[in-house]
Amino acid sequence: MNPQETGPRALSLLHTLGLLTDAEHAQALAHPDLPNTPLRTPSEALGWAAAKGIVAPEALPGLRDRAAPSAQDEAHRTVANAVAMLSGQAPAWVLLEISLMANRLEDGVTESALDQLQALQLIDPAQHAQAFSLLPAQEPEWAAPASPAATLAWAVRTGVLTPAQLQALASPMSAVSPEGRQVVADALVRTERSSGGRTKTVRTHSVTWSSTGASGSPRAGKVIAVVAVVAVALYFLFAR
Repeated sequence: MNPQETGPRALSLLHTLGLLTDAEHAQALAHPDLPNTPLRTPSEALGWAAAKGIVAPEALPGLRDRAAPSAQDEAHRTVANAVAMLSGQAPAWVLLEISLMANRLEDGVTESALDQLQALQLIDPAQHAQAFSLLPAQEPEWAAPASPAATLAWAVRTGVLTPAQLQALASPMSAVSPEGRQVVADALVRTERSSGGRTKTVRTHSVTWSSTGASGSPRAGKVIAVVAVVAVALYFLFAR
């Protein structure tokens, strides 16, 4: 199930848990940005609802008190993760974009995908063990399907493999099977850092705000916004 499908399902779970009222749930489902927002988990959906003003961001920590006693544990985890997504000296939508970007880059990164990479001889046992120790924590019910290509690209980003090693696997001289070559080709696309002549239009937002922290400054806030917009742009250009 892709994020466009899991988003409404995650919002429905939030409603079931009591974290969204009837009115908030209806407003979220009717929001025009929902179909184009890659939400996969209830925590992401709750963070998105806060970033869109459906739920006040400052009210997030207290939402767990809405849940029934039998749902307190799940509600607590969901709220805690949503709060973490929106914690920082920046507007909620900026923090949400950064969190979703990072989460989507980990979609499909699983132990079973690592096993497939080793079976295809794209990583060796030592690399498998190193990557296994770095695997991101995921909720099985909401996790994306295992993807060897996404996992191989992730292994490069985390330093388990170097970009040169990935390029070597793509070499015509490498003893990689046809199936393995397809995985490597997909991983190369995911990890490339130049446009290769492609042109894409990226919609960005212009925002100015002042930091309220003791050591913050309006200039620091603007820098964060610029970094966030650049990060989101890079994601849409190169990581999909």
